Amino acid sequence: MNKTERIASEIMKRLSVLIKDNVRDPRVSACIVGITDVRVDPELSRALVSVSVYGGDGEQAVEGLNHSAGFLRSRLKELMEIRTMPALKFVLDRGAQYSQEIEDLLKKIRTEQ
Repeated sequence: MNKTERIASEIMKRLSVLIKDNVRDPRVSACIVGITDVRVDPELSRALVSVSVYGGDGEQAVEGLNHSAGFLRSRLKELMEIRTMPALKFVLDRGAQYSQEIEDLLKKIRTEQ
């Protein structure tokens, strides 16, 4: 595992706890946020954080997370004790949503047969 992968893994672990315990934005706290992936660029200047959202508006939650990105970045820098903390950019991962929609369609087909 190289340096960027180690940092991405550590960001993923720590960020999920930080979001749950510290983000008070109602767009985020009204739902359950799961981090599905973190990709850090080789220069360690940016991290793309993919999230899935349950029980709320995913687009609104991502807006709230991006609004809180500076706060989360500073908290991560303190916790991880690294010199350069990448800027965080949150994006909605629709994979779980699509999986649920497919599962619902399959259930509907089974009940119609």
